[in-house]
Amino acid sequence: MNKLPEGFVAANHKILFDDDAHRCDVCNELIDPQGDGNGYDVGGRGLLLWTRGDERRYFEPPLCPRCATAIGVTALHRWEIEEEEG
Repeated sequence: MNKLPEGFVAANHKILFDDDAHRCDVCNELIDPQGDGNGYDVGGRGLLLWTRGDERRYFEPPLCPRCATAIGVTALHRWEIEEEEG
C-alpha cells in the first residue's frame, strides 16, 4: 500500500458522498445535526442570494458554531462601519 505524502488526503467514496455527514461549508468541521440547540455549540446556516434576470436563487450552507459566530460578528462590524461612514 502506498503512503501519501504528508499534507495530502485520498478522497474515497464515503468521504465524497456520505449523506449522513453534515459539515461546515467554511471549515469542513463535522456538525452534529442532533444538537440540542442550547449553549454555545449551536451551529447555524448562511444565506446566499443571487439573481439573474427574473430568476432568484437561495442557498443556505450549514455552518459550525465557530464559523457562524465569526461570520455574524464580522457582518455586524461591517454594518457599523457603513453606518458611521454614511
